[in-house]
Amino acid sequence: MIVRHLSLTNFRLYARLELDLPAGLTIILGDNAQGKTSLLEAIYFLATSHSPHTHADRQIIRWGAEEDGPYPYAALKAQIERKDINAGPSETLRVHSLEMVIQKGELNRLKKEIRIDRLSKRGIDLVGQLNVVLFLPGDVELASGAPTLRRDFLDAALSQVDAGYVRALDQYEKALAQRNALLRQSGERGRGREVDPDEIAVWDDKLVPAGVQISLVRRQAIADLSRLAMPIHRELSNGTEYLQVVYQPNFDPAAPTSLDQNFQIGLEMAGPPNGVKQQELERAFRNALAERQREEMARGVTLVGPHRDEMRFMVNGADLGNFGSRGQQRTSVLALKLAQVEWMRERTHEEPVLLLDEVLAELDPHRRRCLLMRIGGVHQTIVTTTDLGRFDQDFVQAAQVLQVQSGIVAPPTTDAR
Repeated sequence: MIVRHLSLTNFRLYARLELDLPAGLTIILGDNAQGKTSLLEAIYFLATSHSPHTHADRQIIRWGAEEDGPYPYAALKAQIERKDINAGPSETLRVHSLEMVIQKGELNRLKKEIRIDRLSKRGIDLVGQLNVVLFLPGDVELASGAPTLRRDFLDAALSQVDAGYVRALDQYEKALAQRNALLRQSGERGRGREVDPDEIAVWDDKLVPAGVQISLVRRQAIADLSRLAMPIHRELSNGTEYLQVVYQPNFDPAAPTSLDQNFQIGLEMAGPPNGVKQQELERAFRNALAERQREEMARGVTLVGPHRDEMRFMVNGADLGNFGSRGQQRTSVLALKLAQVEWMRERTHEEPVLLLDEVLAELDPHRRRCLLMRIGGVHQTIVTTTDLGRFDQDFVQAAQVLQVQSGIVAPPTTDAR
């Protein structure tokens, strides 16, 4: 899978950009705030329809775009070379176009249109079109930050490769929002109305099957990622550390009567626990909701379900979120991201595009060498940097180097190289 050409209109700093990209390695060189990271963001946006930096599409539109035309808009287009989605391991390659346009709709609200091969599509149709793995400097917070960061990582990774997961997640989030709205009414004593438990049960019927599916898919994904990340992390840490990524579900269908415990699920718990059937897991989830319903009605929020799941990084038996150094956290997240490349390859029989923003910062020489060896073997890798001196000369010579300045991309000057 390769992005052959990228076209941007009114995206971040870019009023207009037409950029050919080769297979192999591309290094994007430039000072801060010149547009390097925006190139990676654009490719990620085309793959997922979301920005890794903001939830508001308005923020990606170039400042001043409204003055240049009748309405502000941003357009992102890419020519992608990949295998046919339904061809399995076949080596047949085809070129496809992927396009997203953001413009004003009714009542001055922004609307986003997705087009695949010039045909209007839904967000779920993006699954398998362009797979990317993105590393940003702030991703080190995956190891030590809030649980929602780790859930967002899992959801974003799975949503690129599993349409069934996208549907389950959408159903779960809609049912959860409606269920919480009812619970808030119950919690507004003296101002709201008493909520009939049967009304909550209506949303439980949608919440439960979707929640069990999400939990099981996450369990499998974390087990696979942990398996793949272990040897990568051992290499990066020069054989001194042992990484395990563990799943800590808020609701563990294998132990429905122990709701408040954290269960560190290892590799042996990849699938449904002990061969338990889907119906049995759903029944256990319903029982867990019933046990907490009175508390939920008092607090006005759903307390059980995969929206409260956790994923933890364990190195040599210690939780990096509590005890790890900044360097250990960064190395573990890098290992996870590189494992995600292999995981996507296993799932889709395609090489994802690897996007790395200032990846060498804060790494010692050994970790730098190991990392450069690994990313040099990925089918298409795009790396940003402010300083080419951080890379080995052989690595730079094997790459296409582009320089970005004020939203303009060009070959670097002799001095820059």
